Amino acid sequence: MIDASIFPDHKISLHLDHNQHKGYYETAARWIADQEAMGHMDDEDWASLEQKQKAIDTDEVWSLQWYPNTPVGFCCVYAADLDVLLAFAKAQQ
Repeated sequence: MIDASIFPDHKISLHLDHNQHKGYYETAARWIADQEAMGHMDDEDWASLEQKQKAIDTDEVWSLQWYPNTPVGFCCVYAADLDVLLAFAKAQQ
């Protein structure tokens, strides 16, 4: 059983994704560049710039999106490592 306290508080919903880019036959590098170009992601959304570079180098991206209070406002963070992602997300509260 997973302890739900590892996730940030959310009254609406929470979505954990791993390697979403692979579902579009893209590399992590291409997917990240596309997301940034569309304004859906920037460096502050990453746990660190080192994690962003590691995601590009290893082709591994974890993302966590949650809606803390309403179905409109959400938070979304990224990392190459799941443990780093979860720690970063909890720190955003």
